[in-house]
Amino acid sequence: MTRLGQIFTLLLLILSVAFFVASVAVNASHKNLREQVTEYQTRQRSLETSIDELKKAGETNKTQLAQEQVARRVSLSALQTQLDTEREKNQQANTQLNDLNSKNTQATQSLAQTLAELKRITSENDLLKQEIDKIITDRNGQRRTVINLTDELNSLKSKRIDLESEIKNLRDQATLYQAMADTRGAALAAAGIKDPDDVPPSDLKGVVLAVGSDSSVEISVGRDDGLRQGHQLDVFRNGSYLGRIEIRTIADDKAVGKVLPSFRKGFIQAGDRVASKVY
Repeated sequence: MTRLGQIFTLLLLILSVAFFVASVAVNASHKNLREQVTEYQTRQRSLETSIDELKKAGETNKTQLAQEQVARRVSLSALQTQLDTEREKNQQANTQLNDLNSKNTQATQSLAQTLAELKRITSENDLLKQEIDKIITDRNGQRRTVINLTDELNSLKSKRIDLESEIKNLRDQATLYQAMADTRGAALAAAGIKDPDDVPPSDLKGVVLAVGSDSSVEISVGRDDGLRQGHQLDVFRNGSYLGRIEIRTIADDKAVGKVLPSFRKGFIQAGDRVASKVY
């Protein structure tokens, strides 16, 4: 029911009540019918005036209602447009949500792979830590060994210095003794006397390196082995005596001797043995 219909219904109800009240008043007061009619007419005119006002109000309300309906239609159209816009936004939001869910799934899978890789790397890192600890332990052991070896090397260097100093002293003494021996040998030789102490070491042994056509024999022992010019050495092969040589020229590690004809017992060749005495 429209608002205008409600107004007319209310108006009829009011009129009915008014007629009912008028009838009750007539019967109750027993007034003069003319007065009642006059009063009724007055009331009717008042009611007609009210009805006219109500009609005007109804027309006004109808106009307002039409305006309101137009405004509502405009507002409804705007709301519909807004609703469509919101639906489109909602659809876009749903699309974005689906994309985000897809990306989230991918990110979850990637996170799982990353966690698995992290676990593997952590395991490898633990193994590397154990290996590093072992290497550090080995390095510390090697460091202690190096320190010990360094201390030992320093000790050996100190001993070497002492030995070198001792060797130098011994060489100086040997040089002195050699000078004394040379002086003594020269003096004895000038006097035509052979030095009985000028003999090769008793354990001297060597090898014939080469034999010359002039009966010269090169051997593998020299001044460093205690051999001196004028010393005599015997030559043998496999226990067989071959003769004796006398040293004529000498170097530090080899010497050249001359075969003494009176002692020759065989042909001397390279590889034969020489010694200070026959074994």
